Amino acid sequence: MWKYLLFLATASLLAVQVRAQDKSADLAVIVAKGSSLENLSSDELRRVFLEEKATDPDGHKYVVMMREPGSPEQKAALSVIYKFDQGQGQFDTYFLRAVYSGHAQGKPQQVNGGATVRQYVAATPGGIGYLRASEVDDSVKVIKVDGKSPGDADYPLKIK
Repeated sequence: MWKYLLFLATASLLAVQVRAQDKSADLAVIVAKGSSLENLSSDELRRVFLEEKATDPDGHKYVVMMREPGSPEQKAALSVIYKFDQGQGQFDTYFLRAVYSGHAQGKPQQVNGGATVRQYVAATPGGIGYLRASEVDDSVKVIKVDGKSPGDADYPLKIK
C-alpha cells in the first residue's frame, strides 16, 4: 500500500513540475538585455502598454512593440495586458481617443512575428514587447510580471 501511495505522490509532483515548466502558452514580456527593469505589476504593465507610464527605470521612453492584429499572441495581450474584452476595435478606439486628447503620441507599433518583436526590442532603448516564451533567446531579457516568470504555474499572462 505504501508503495502505491509513494507512486501517486511522485506522479503528482512530476505532473505539477511539467505543467509549471511548459512555457508554450505563456506570453513573455521582454526588454533590451541591458535594461535594469526586472519586474512590473500587472497594473504597471497595463499602464506602460497604454502609454500612461512614459519612461523606464533607466530614463528611456518606453517604445511598445506588439504582434500583428489577429495573432493569438496579440489577442491574448489585448485581453490579459490591456484588459480590452472587445479586441482590436477597442484597442484602435482607445488610441484614437488618446492621441486626439494628447495622452499618447500614437498607438504601439504592430509587427509580424515574434522574431521581429524580439529584434526591435533588443535594438531599441526603452523597447518593451511580448512574445511566446518559447520564442525568447539571449538577445533580450524577460521581466517578471507580479513577481512571476513564464513557466510558473500562476504566471498571469497566458495565451488561450
